[in-house]
Amino acid sequence: MNKFNIEKFKLFLMEELVSEYNVTELEAQRMIAKSTVNKMLKTSPEFIMHYSIEDNAKEVYNEFMGIPLEM
Repeated sequence: MNKFNIEKFKLFLMEELVSEYNVTELEAQRMIAKSTVNKMLKTSPEFIMHYSIEDNAKEVYNEFMGIPLEM
């Protein structure tokens, strides 16, 4: 996976957080930067990117809000 595709994925993720969770772009960028999703994009981008933007946005938001992962 090349860096351009990863950055594009993060942009779409930020847009989803802004539109669905009513956070600012800056807040969304901070949420993504501190997230497990971001860490995994560095080590296993194919694994993360095969899930939808919506699913990843939900994971980032829930992690930020301290909501436990769904099992």
